[in-house]
Amino acid sequence: MVPLLGALLLGLVMVWTTRCDVVDPPAAPSGLVVEAFLLSGEPLPEVRLRQARGLDQPVPPNDSTADAARGADVAVAIGTDTVTYEASDAPGLYRPSRSILVQPGASFWLRARWNGEEAIASGTVPEPIGIDQACLTVPDEPVRAILVDSLRRDSLDIPAEQGFIFPIDVTVDWQDASPNSAWVRAGLSPSAAFSSGVVELFLQPIEVDRESAFSVQPPADAARQWTGVYAVSASDSLAPVPQHEITVSLTRGDSAFAAFASSRTDPERREPVSNVDGGIGIATAVALDTLRLTVNEGSGGEQCAPTGS
Repeated sequence: MVPLLGALLLGLVMVWTTRCDVVDPPAAPSGLVVEAFLLSGEPLPEVRLRQARGLDQPVPPNDSTADAARGADVAVAIGTDTVTYEASDAPGLYRPSRSILVQPGASFWLRARWNGEEAIASGTVPEPIGIDQACLTVPDEPVRAILVDSLRRDSLDIPAEQGFIFPIDVTVDWQDASPNSAWVRAGLSPSAAFSSGVVELFLQPIEVDRESAFSVQPPADAARQWTGVYAVSASDSLAPVPQHEITVSLTRGDSAFAAFASSRTDPERREPVSNVDGGIGIATAVALDTLRLTVNEGSGGEQCAPTGS
């Protein structure tokens, strides 16, 4: 298992650095952007604060800290224990003044005050989640696919060519020890990239749903299962599957996390759904488990890896 919270969640947190809102008036005041993921059973995390920008406030060139919200007052509470935060050496990044564990089942709140604004978020820390087993099914031969230029697929002139891919199924089992209100994001992240963009409508590398909606596997009444699909490119119809790694992840959270995870890639939105009152962004608690698997060159059939292997 590989604790890849930074890599997985974030992909989830590299958003909101600017807010190009075409319906806001040009002189709209900057807002506070909050980014915080509390990991169940782990020490309190860092909190990042930025300021959103209007259309009349372009980001200065070559200044990665221009949006940092400096001089903020930040505090996080777990149950009845409140911890103040201190500014770190990195502008806009705040660290807890002392270490406490994010206890599963505890309520939490986060408060950030900056430039006369106050942003607040709250929720409940989910129970830990653990991968019991992950199984891959690798086809013996690649299949033909249509490869397209993903940058031009919205136009009428879509350059396309035929190529070959290995579609790989991954089935993940875990125990459901959470209330019915919990949500789960199941995801696959392969290290091998496509040589050309592939139409992903027929693949399912990520799914976000209520935990109770995932299939139940007998004989264990509380065992949940999900099957996702990803693909890697093949040079021709006789090529072996290339060696690569695949990271399987399960993230348990509340409805706020689910809304954020589901909307962050929505092209219809300017920014993902926020759970922060008085600001924008995300401040939520999650439970995470990951498992990294290696697919060897030319391997085929089913390969299973239990937790800890």
